[in-house]
Amino acid sequence: MLIDLTLLAIGILILIIGSNYFVDGAASFAQNMKIPIIVIGLTVVAFATSAPEILVSVVAALGGESGLAVGNAIGSNTANIGLVLGSMALIKPISMASKIYRNLIILLLLISLFMILPFLDNAITINEGRLILGGFILVMIWLIKYSLKLSIENSAEDDLSKQNYKAFTTTKATLLLVLGLMLLFLGADMIVNNAVKIAQTLGISEAIIGITLVAIGTSLPELTVSITSALKGEYGLAVGNIIGSNIFNLLAVIGVATAISPTKLPENILSVHYLIMLSLTLSIFIITFRKNKIIKQYEGFTLLTIFCTYIVYVIFQS
Repeated sequence: MLIDLTLLAIGILILIIGSNYFVDGAASFAQNMKIPIIVIGLTVVAFATSAPEILVSVVAALGGESGLAVGNAIGSNTANIGLVLGSMALIKPISMASKIYRNLIILLLLISLFMILPFLDNAITINEGRLILGGFILVMIWLIKYSLKLSIENSAEDDLSKQNYKAFTTTKATLLLVLGLMLLFLGADMIVNNAVKIAQTLGISEAIIGITLVAIGTSLPELTVSITSALKGEYGLAVGNIIGSNIFNLLAVIGVATAISPTKLPENILSVHYLIMLSLTLSIFIITFRKNKIIKQYEGFTLLTIFCTYIVYVIFQS
């Protein structure tokens, strides 16, 4: 199993490198094509940083391991709020006063509540997967329209538009996109294959491995980018990216996987794992709409503690 763990770690490293290349290439390509920066923030970058989860989802589904992809989506969303956002707030309080954040968190909460339905019978069919994927397409259309509207309004509180990308030439951006995608596919394949081997060795379901090892691994790009942003005092893109990535994870990751291959899930997937994810999402919703719209340092510590406690619980229960 030591070899499997080593290969899993290498796969995660390749995934992080590939994700960075993909983000740089996608952002530069979009800028060179004169696509507004706000559109990049809410769509391209959110999609790019969710690419590891989506690719793990595709590879897992093609191998008949859709449970791994579903667990990865739930675990990644939990990690994005508990681990990533919690770590950011622990370094420095985060303002959630932007109207953009409020609209996005409402959308995320509605999607999170809606997604309870396919989990009720602890199984997701191909038809349900197609419906989820259809929902993803509708949300993407709304996000693009909303992004363009924000760009036209050029709102003073448009936090996401204040970030600066290092732009590459179109040729270099295209090369980075292609190289990033190749590394993402390679890393995703290594992660899925070795995660399944570890699960089989330990007698743990693929969904649980997805919720823990794979989810934390594929959330590392968001974590590294967000911590760097927090240290520089630049929170806008990082927070928007976390919310956007969670929307992508629920709809694109689960939708793609279950549209390819149906899956049966552990009996406690809804009562424990999804409930934790939903609770963390609800906590951010409450913070965003209260009078003092700031995630304070002690609240960041609380989010991080909840996430760590949850992971320890999952490991011991398994």
